[in-house]
Amino acid sequence: MYLVDSPFNLDMDISILREVNIKDTKEKMLDITYYDSLTKRASLYEDQQGNYDYSLFSNIGVAYLYVHQSDKKRGLQTKKEYISIILNFLIILPSLYNKTDIRELGRYDMENYQKYLEEQYPKKNTRSKKVTILKSFLDWCFEEGYLKKKISRGLKPVKIDKEEIPHRIIDPATVEAAVRYYNENPKIKSLILLLATTGLRLNEVITPKMKQLSYDPMNSQYYLTTDAKNKKKRIALIKPYVLGELREYRKRIGLRTDVDPDDDTPFYPNKFGKHYNRSYLSTMLSDHMLAAGLVTIDNKRITPHYIRHFFAQSAWHAGAALDDIAETLGHSSTKTPKENYLRTQLKKERDVSRFVDINI
Repeated sequence: MYLVDSPFNLDMDISILREVNIKDTKEKMLDITYYDSLTKRASLYEDQQGNYDYSLFSNIGVAYLYVHQSDKKRGLQTKKEYISIILNFLIILPSLYNKTDIRELGRYDMENYQKYLEEQYPKKNTRSKKVTILKSFLDWCFEEGYLKKKISRGLKPVKIDKEEIPHRIIDPATVEAAVRYYNENPKIKSLILLLATTGLRLNEVITPKMKQLSYDPMNSQYYLTTDAKNKKKRIALIKPYVLGELREYRKRIGLRTDVDPDDDTPFYPNKFGKHYNRSYLSTMLSDHMLAAGLVTIDNKRITPHYIRHFFAQSAWHAGAALDDIAETLGHSSTKTPKENYLRTQLKKERDVSRFVDINI
């Protein structure tokens, strides 16, 4: 197998990939430094049709190349998700099939793997994401000649009934109550306000640095430039009262509060002045919102992403155009806001029952 001068073994056989080192491997696979050298090695035996030769690469090596494809616009969080799902699949091969290489698998093996996913993950959304990513990886391996059989045929798309998707409707009064609940805690208060008044994803709040906040004198507003999904840029309006809470939090942990184009500290830092881990912050904020009674109208626990739905719904009810909502949230069309964020609201507004009455 091709060897690479890297801080971890890209040619690691999956038979030795165990829980003790999988976390470390996932982190190190994010290092894109070795993509060009690996691709160059594969090109050494390019055939007449322009196909590279990956036959000597391990499953770990091709997974690395797949995740970091130069023609794909995958952000850091997306890459983390892809790596996690693919490696979790590879690590269970020995126990499920007594096989240590995806090239030994057949279509029937993948059909059984889908049954395994159904047993392990009752939620269709979770299964759908895993199947979609894994199928894409196996399709790529087949197209590149690494797999001789199109074993991805054994994976079927997980059909999600739109009616099964939670409504994710939050009463504005509960958001306001949660903000008041944390009046003495600017860390949580500022974060809830940031998400609720911008529609930013949690990752889009914790990734930027303070120097990416600027003041626009033409609009007399503050704006935060941050990286959204698919390497898009989002310029988010940060309202004065929200910025005031964030400044109070930064002040309490000893960081500067003024707008400075040279300030490399995180825009929304942890108590040590470093960038937050998204997974940790998501869990922490979910717990804090529950403690403050911030739940859906049907009393369901919420995650930070629900606040993005709240933002879209609030903007719609205030009269914002659907196109503008989609653009603000970073979507290329109105399909996602219509089908996900505003599905219930649009159904109610289109209900013609309001035109029919019985005089009694």
